[in-house]
Amino acid sequence: MQFDINDTALGKTSATPEHYDASLLFRIPRSENREQYDIHASKLPFVGYDVWNCYELSFLTNNGLPISRVVKLIYASDSQYLVESKSLKLYLNAFNMDGFGKSIEEAEKGVKVLIQEDLTKLLETEVQVILFHTESEEKEPFESIKTKDLANLVSKEKQESMQFSHFTETPALLQSKLSESVQYCSFRTDLLRSNCRVTNQPDWGDLFVSIETKQIIELSSIMEYLVSFRKENHFHEEVVEMIYKRFLDHFKPEKLMVAAMYTRRGGIDINPIRASHLELIDKVMISPIYRVKKTMRQ
Repeated sequence: MQFDINDTALGKTSATPEHYDASLLFRIPRSENREQYDIHASKLPFVGYDVWNCYELSFLTNNGLPISRVVKLIYASDSQYLVESKSLKLYLNAFNMDGFGKSIEEAEKGVKVLIQEDLTKLLETEVQVILFHTESEEKEPFESIKTKDLANLVSKEKQESMQFSHFTETPALLQSKLSESVQYCSFRTDLLRSNCRVTNQPDWGDLFVSIETKQIIELSSIMEYLVSFRKENHFHEEVVEMIYKRFLDHFKPEKLMVAAMYTRRGGIDINPIRASHLELIDKVMISPIYRVKKTMRQ
């Protein structure tokens, strides 16, 4: 059956469900966006994960005691599908009025198992589900990159002299020149802004990048390129994969990592991370132990 974005709950008025209902979940094929950027499932140019933090989960014990948790979902980027965000929001809210066990521990375990089973079945891949409470330990990811703001790596005079006139994705803006030695470049930036593929609502994200390449990268050109997403309409995962592929094609890196931590919308923030090598993936992002510390935007 061919995928139709109009079949999703995005952009439509939806009643809040009151009882658990796995049929609320909806999946989207990743191939919808990948093929036009020459990204194919048979030979992905990256490894990676999608990390979702969901803040609107509450359920009951059998005697009606409410329990609130934050859900961290982790699944691999080589899965055929991704879960549609509004369907996940509705699904999680459907737990609100049902009891799942005599004790807090029993109810929490029952809900965790249900979510894991339902999403694993939906996405046809293993989905890791972690439930956090207010006392769960929090840790900040991208420690080595967080202080390297792209805006501070390009002089203010240079930024103010540039003409930012491209607002649809323009990879031709990227500039570099060949070097005789390996160059190491890493930065974070809050320049990333695109729009939802269905609702056209703005999506804001902090982007984290590390590159090892024999190219000397003109960082001002990366600023121009990221600004060119301002009128693009894509899902979060698609944007990160587009940036990764453009950097891969242009800079020919030996190692590359691109990740985004997106602003929470509808009680959910989505954080895709793609890398050329598994060791480049920040362990905090995919840890079952730590809650991920939020960015200023989140």
